[in-house]
Amino acid sequence: MAVKILYILSSYNKFGGTPKKTMDLIKYSSNECHMYVWTNAYSKEFKNDFIESGAKIFEGNYKKNLYKHIKSLLNIIDEHDIEIIQSQFFFGELLAGILKTLRPKVKLIIAFVTSSSPSGYKRHILNKIYRKVDAFVYISNYVKNEKTKAHPLLKQANGHVIYNGTNKPPSRDKTIPLRGETINILCVSGLSKIKNVQILIDCAMILLKGGHTQIKFIIAGGGPAIASYRRQIKEKGLSETFELLGYQKNIGDLYKTTDIFVHPCYVEGFGIAVAEAMLEKKSIIVSNAGALPELIKDRKTGLLVNPFDAKQWADAILLLIKYPDFARQMATNAKIHAEREFSVTRFVEDYDKLYKNLLEQS
Repeated sequence: MAVKILYILSSYNKFGGTPKKTMDLIKYSSNECHMYVWTNAYSKEFKNDFIESGAKIFEGNYKKNLYKHIKSLLNIIDEHDIEIIQSQFFFGELLAGILKTLRPKVKLIIAFVTSSSPSGYKRHILNKIYRKVDAFVYISNYVKNEKTKAHPLLKQANGHVIYNGTNKPPSRDKTIPLRGETINILCVSGLSKIKNVQILIDCAMILLKGGHTQIKFIIAGGGPAIASYRRQIKEKGLSETFELLGYQKNIGDLYKTTDIFVHPCYVEGFGIAVAEAMLEKKSIIVSNAGALPELIKDRKTGLLVNPFDAKQWADAILLLIKYPDFARQMATNAKIHAEREFSVTRFVEDYDKLYKNLLEQS
């Protein structure tokens, strides 16, 4: 029998991992899925994608007006006999906690999709909410450890690590034209401080000083640091070495001309772009930090390096170029591992088991 689930989301933004994962849960499960979006940001771009996935969509563009959100959500729960609510992030958790108080028979799942936790009064509020939650989901053991440090009561809670799942990224069968024997190094990332793209600029300087001019870094993603990176690249004479593309909808196109994939973030909660690169059978270098060592096993499925050591990044790139057979074997291993551990099928099955188990406990 289909489970009646209500997902509470902040927006339709598919560039964010949480909306994309929710869409997969809706599309590939047999459950009756309802979705409440508490802002209508990105609705013109992606709303139809969620409709096509099979979701019954409700919108509450009431900003931070709790009363109006709760009133709308209660109507949805009562009219559609919702059995499970799933939410994340502070405001979504706040809404879900209030709903659990008013409709205690509905099961509540909080999914932790980042390692960060609020402080002060927000943390106090969350601790009260977490006592009402029926199950917690962590996207990695790293996130679980960070969350239990911030909220010790979670150590005794019903918690589950469910790794994200993904498919190969979308492609239009187009490629970026290349010149000569260029080695293309791709980074798919938001451009903020913690994503640590700065280290790639420092790495490029080392490579160029060593005479390795055939290397090109392609950065797909946008964010608050993009202007700073553009300025640095120009000032350091790296305009021919870097290409900042901004957000890209068809990342699969870029993989066709990618030799090496890099992900330098130092507090990554999971790394969905890394899982996509694994499925694309790419040579991979990531930071030895956050959850990334849970995805990549050093010298088995990729290379792990110090996130803040530019020379280590340069040496790792040169290693993959110098030993192509070694690089190809790791890429093959990565693809096999990702197909088993990070597929959408496995992801949906794990969530379906959780939903079923929660309802059986009623």
